[in-house]
Amino acid sequence: MKKIPYGGITNISKYLFDKYGEKGVFLKRGRAIAMNSKSMAQISGRVTRNCSVVAVTRVLDYYGKKGLVPGIPDDISQTYKVVEEIAESYGYTDKRGTIPFFISGIAREAFETYGVKTKCKGVYVFSFEKQVKEEISNGRPVIMNIARGFYKDHTIVVVGYSIWRVKGKDYPMLRVIDGWKSGYHYIDYEAFSRDFSQSVFGSFNTITVIG
Repeated sequence: MKKIPYGGITNISKYLFDKYGEKGVFLKRGRAIAMNSKSMAQISGRVTRNCSVVAVTRVLDYYGKKGLVPGIPDDISQTYKVVEEIAESYGYTDKRGTIPFFISGIAREAFETYGVKTKCKGVYVFSFEKQVKEEISNGRPVIMNIARGFYKDHTIVVVGYSIWRVKGKDYPMLRVIDGWKSGYHYIDYEAFSRDFSQSVFGSFNTITVIG
């Protein structure tokens, strides 16, 4: 198996061929979650270590567009300013970014600013079935923080998935917005979760709107 980065994938078939020796067979696609996919720089107006702040902003904007959070500005850059101020109270700075353990607290407080209660949970022992498939199936994007490998010290948003089969084995591919560039990219969940040298360390932050 070739040492190819688990993330930043744009062409799944090519990636599978390069890594596993076959293009793979597409089996199924999960629910598609449409949300703002602008880059971090486009949303915040600067290039800095604000990936977690932008991720929370995207999710808040998503629920606002769905009508579940009242008063969310049409301009996501304005929402970003609100979330950034909250993040600063949790110790966020441009230089050091956000401590991952505080992502759920920042998200919870951001929603409360608009009068909406949520159940926000940081999950450090995770599975594809529980933290990805179940959440995406229910229309809930997931904030993912990664400590090592391609997305080292970076926070992204998971907005979908697909399943591919290569040589009799199924490979979940996560559809993500990584913020480095606008648009969508993919993560090989199997490579991320199994290759200790590249990844393993990270967390999934789930957000459920409860009223």
